[in-house]
This record gives sequence, structure tokens and C-alpha cells, in this order.
Amino acid sequence: MEEHTRENIIRIMKELHYTPSQTARNLSMKSSSTVGVIVPEISNTFFGELFSGVEEITKRHNLSLLYSGNDNDMDTDYKALDMMKMQRVRGLLYIPAVNYSALGVLDKLQRKLDRMNCPIVCMDRDIGLKCDIVHFDDQSAVRKAVLALANEGHRKIAIIIGDKENILSVQRFEGYLEGLKKAGIPYDEDLVFRGTYTRVSGYQVTKQMIAKSKQPTAVITCNNLLSKGYIQAVCEHTHGKTDMYTHIGLDEIDMMQYLGIPYNCIQRDAYELGHSAAELLIKRLEQPDETFQHMILNSPLVHQTF
Repeated sequence: MEEHTRENIIRIMKELHYTPSQTARNLSMKSSSTVGVIVPEISNTFFGELFSGVEEITKRHNLSLLYSGNDNDMDTDYKALDMMKMQRVRGLLYIPAVNYSALGVLDKLQRKLDRMNCPIVCMDRDIGLKCDIVHFDDQSAVRKAVLALANEGHRKIAIIIGDKENILSVQRFEGYLEGLKKAGIPYDEDLVFRGTYTRVSGYQVTKQMIAKSKQPTAVITCNNLLSKGYIQAVCEHTHGKTDMYTHIGLDEIDMMQYLGIPYNCIQRDAYELGHSAAELLIKRLEQPDETFQHMILNSPLVHQTF
């Protein structure tokens, strides 16, 4: 391009306040400075903390972030992955929508991820993908929660949990069964309440539990949204009290701390999850031929009311 032509183009761009398209730049460069992040629910505060942990690392390396939610739905998950591929993200931090392994389509997902031609770190849910993985040991955490309640004398311990197709539900339920067995407590299916990992579902199944003739003395809720629904239903029934049952929730709820209400929980540090996953991704970008890492984070039981 001749110099006077180049100068005219620059002058016109300035006059029109032109900003180059990042998407077009990515396409021309066949890569980008963007890291993709796919999680189940963008609005869940747990994932908001995760984003903060990711951003702490990506900012240091001058990388931007592109977020998408998959709504725990396979089709939505595939669309999110296609969008990330089209944007030619430099790397991907990914929470699978469903248990692809149990559904017999793990190979299909693996091929889709391989075609993205970028490093991938799987977060929170280990479904057997060939990539770096970082997650919590939810099975062990729920087992510890059951044993803590049993040590307080509880024999009727209910669990409010997600659907059977969710890999986290499978692992958490295994932990529940292990805890009961170790404590010498017989399994009672009437104390198992299944829904989806939403506040509305937590509210609905808790109302069902309260209405039953066979009552638990303690309850474990298996994520922060289920816990919020549980608290809403219990407070409605008791006119504002939260101690109808001894309760342990999975994940912290900031609202309880702000209100000064004691809250027992399995503390899964979402910030640490995002931070660790982003660090793994940066390491993979710098050392692409290293062996895949499998990192398991600690999730302690924090109890304040027993």
C-alpha cells in the first residue's frame, strides 16, 4: 500500500471515530487475546465469585474474557462451544452442562473440544475429559457433613439434591450414602428430595418435605440456590425462624453473613476455583506439551450452630 493511501485511510478512520472489530482481528490473526468461560448459570453468585478469580489471573496477562452460560442443557452447551470456536478464543475455561459420560456422548464432546484448537481447563465437574481439570471433592464433603450431623445425634438426615443426570448430584449422593453407612444409619428414600439446582426448586421440595408426616431432624442442601429456596420455605412456615431443622448447605450465602444469621455450610471457594483454573490455563498456554493436571481443591465444613 502506498504511503499517501495509508495516510488517507487513517485520516478517514479518525474522522469517523472508527474502532477495529475485535472479531475481525481474531479471524485475520487466527487467534485472539480472549479467554472463553462457559458456566451453567451466569446469574448464580457462586459463578460470579468464580469470574472474579479468573479475572485476577487474566488481567495480569492482558487477556480479555468472553462469558457464556449453558443452562445445564446439552444443546445450549454445544451452541456456546460453537460460539467460542467462532470467536477463536485463546483458551477455554469450561464447566460441562451435563454428564456426557453417563449419556454415552463423551466422545462426541471430546471431538468438539479438540476441534477448538485451544487449551481447555474443565472446572467443577470431572466427567472424564482429556484436558486439565480442577474441582472440589464434593463426595467427601457431603460425607463429612452427614458424619458431623450424626455426631450431634441426628439419625433422620434428609438431603435436597439435584437430578440424577447431573454428575455433581451423583457424587454428592454417593457421599450421602457413604456418610450414612459409616454412621450406621439405615438409608431411607423418604428422606431424599430431588429437584433442579434452582431457588424455586429448593423452595418447592422443601415445602413438600415440611408437609410429610415423616420428618427429618437435619437437612443437607446441595447448592447455594437450593439452600436459598430451602430457607425461604422454612421461614414462611416458622414465621421467620431458620432453625426448624439443623441445616448444612453446600456453598456460602453472603446474605446470611450480612444479616448476622449463623449458617452451616460446606465451604467451596469459588474464587479459588476460578483462580486455580485460570492459572492452569496460563501454564498450558506457556507449556502446551506438559502432562494434563488434575487438581482437587479442599472444601471444609464450616458450622456455627452445632
